[in-house]
Amino acid sequence: MRRLWNRISRRIGSSLVVVVLTLCGLAAPAAADDQVPFTLNGTGVVTSVTHLPGGLTQVDISSSGTATHLGNYTGPATRIQDHQGNFTSTVVLIGANGTDSVFFAVSGHFESPHGNKCVVTSTGTYTVTGGTGAFANATGSWTTFTETDLCAGTGGGTYTGTISRPNSG
Repeated sequence: MRRLWNRISRRIGSSLVVVVLTLCGLAAPAAADDQVPFTLNGTGVVTSVTHLPGGLTQVDISSSGTATHLGNYTGPATRIQDHQGNFTSTVVLIGANGTDSVFFAVSGHFESPHGNKCVVTSTGTYTVTGGTGAFANATGSWTTFTETDLCAGTGGGTYTGTISRPNSG
């Protein structure tokens, strides 16, 4: 009896795995189709720099610019970086209407080209983690290239990739 039960359990388990994998395969194309191109051009002003334990540095930034599907935006960004050239950031873009916003996280690498102590270039990958209004439950990802002038406390960059179709969440 026990042997029969084990065979039945294995068959049911195998069937469930097939069903789950099939459903995941069908769901993935729908999610991919829901993504639309996204481009952001922005500037930022460093509002504070805090040296943290362990050799980390926190940089707070006030940003503004324009983004596809969002229009003009402003918002805060916080970046934590180490001495090996790695960083992570959290960013909120708040649309001019005050209702729509996009939240995202980034990780990447930065360097000072040609030993220039003022200019820092950064490359990274962003992941959309949500939003409000037309971007509620937004997903997406993109790549970025930014350049920051540490001596002037300003920077700017371009971000390109995809985001959930507005109002699809």
